[in-house]
Amino acid sequence: MLKAALIGCGVIAPTHAKALILDGRATVQWACDLDVGKARERIPQAAQFTADYREALADPSVDVVCICTPHADHADPLVAAVAAGKHVICEKPLGVNPGQVDQMVATAARGEENGLVMAGIFQHRFNPLIARLKVLLDVGDFGRIEAASMDFRCTRADSYYSAGAWRGTWAGEGGALLINQAIHTIDAVNWLCGEPLAVAGTVERRRLNSIECEDHAAFSVQYRGGHRGTFAAANDGISDWVTDITVRCERGSFSLGKGAYALIALDHPSAVIRADINGHDRLRDAILPVDDSGGKAEYGDFHALQIADALSAIIAGRSPRFRIADAATSVQVVLGVYHSSATGGNDIALPVRGYTHPVFTPASLRK
Repeated sequence: MLKAALIGCGVIAPTHAKALILDGRATVQWACDLDVGKARERIPQAAQFTADYREALADPSVDVVCICTPHADHADPLVAAVAAGKHVICEKPLGVNPGQVDQMVATAARGEENGLVMAGIFQHRFNPLIARLKVLLDVGDFGRIEAASMDFRCTRADSYYSAGAWRGTWAGEGGALLINQAIHTIDAVNWLCGEPLAVAGTVERRRLNSIECEDHAAFSVQYRGGHRGTFAAANDGISDWVTDITVRCERGSFSLGKGAYALIALDHPSAVIRADINGHDRLRDAILPVDDSGGKAEYGDFHALQIADALSAIIAGRSPRFRIADAATSVQVVLGVYHSSATGGNDIALPVRGYTHPVFTPASLRK
């Protein structure tokens, strides 16, 4: 039985604890948080509690750590965990600037050289429907990708940001709407479309005066192969959770949505492939009652499948399906959008170098 330590016991940590226990091959040995009372309240399954995660890393019985801290605090625990010889499952995003992302990718690579599993969370890639569409795109069943689009909308109020001093700040969260709420949908498009090469766009703070960062964004991504994706995102104050994706190809197209990446439109000349895709959509529905991240649509689903894959990788001595390096891609896209917006909205090659983020003044806030 593997033993796990949770580092950071905020809102996502119970999802990790549930996934570990649901899998049945791991127990929660430690729950680590600066507020030990919060750790005890949110992770009652843990055998031990501490305010200093280094105490858990010093425990030789601990095999794997789940990093669930605020965004800016992901890098230090990962570096310390690798130094302690622990496997790592790290929540998104890897960091709040390119320097942190580069540090984590390089550290994870050293860990992998020493046989450690380094998994980066982007759990929507484990959605059976999205995973099947990815395979069909990669093997050419849809032909060449011609274009993709994303429409993401949600509501996050002032009260959400005031609940955590790090939220909605460049230093603590690394942004707002894109790097936290929309990043899962951005990642789904990126994964389906291939390697992103450049981004261009703008972000704005239109609605909220309680944050430093953006609540609206419009940008495009150029992918290897020549196709582009167009992205719109808004914390509009009226939408619950909209995650609409469309991919148009040489021999068909598909659209996902309903707030849970369900199939809402499909065009393909093969009746067999259409049946295959619809079957994977039903499989997604069959898994959700078990792997539903507590029913919170904003977390998305399939954490348990990704964490199960990481545990299988540890046990089998293989790489996880998605490594820390894989999780860096969509973070780099988001940071590229911020940098593009700050420097005039022009194309920015990825990964970003010489990073700067926008600064919004009170005059830029639209009432």
